[in-house]
Amino acid sequence: MFKVRLVIAVLVAVAFLPGKLGAQLTSSDAGQYVILSAQYGTARRHVDVTNRLKELARQDRSFRMGNSSFGVDPDPGQDKTLRIYARGPNGQERMFEYREGSTVDGSQFRSWGRGDWGNGGWNGRWEGGGHEPQPEMTAALQNLREALRNLQSASRDKGGHRATAVNLVNQAIAEVEAGIQYDNRH
Repeated sequence: MFKVRLVIAVLVAVAFLPGKLGAQLTSSDAGQYVILSAQYGTARRHVDVTNRLKELARQDRSFRMGNSSFGVDPDPGQDKTLRIYARGPNGQERMFEYREGSTVDGSQFRSWGRGDWGNGGWNGRWEGGGHEPQPEMTAALQNLREALRNLQSASRDKGGHRATAVNLVNQAIAEVEAGIQYDNRH
């Protein structure tokens, strides 16, 4: 009975050994940053290329980046940029920029070769800076209405500037209300 248990234990150990050794051999795929999202284009026109970047990453550790890499030219005639938004080991988000035609080296990104990243819920924007909380729209609306009341109760027009300011505040109120309605629908 002891021999049977010993043989089973050895077989189990041998069965798990290749996986353990393989994990150690692929530790070169353990870069510091986890990719959250990838955007390609210009500030004016850009597209999410996270899924395509996954495909490219699975094929090789580095590639030359351009329109043909992603199968799209989001802003014809303009120099494009690939922006990779990633989270570092300390939890801070960082943006990596690659100009069109440059080589992207995936060694600094974790799980690059497996392509099992990109589901991190990045909430930043093209201009960088990561997720920034939006102002409280209801409070903004109240402040705009208070400003409108103050402008309307002013005793003088100040050379027509008060009328212009009233129009601008009314326009701002309409935009904030539209934003609130949009938020309520989505």
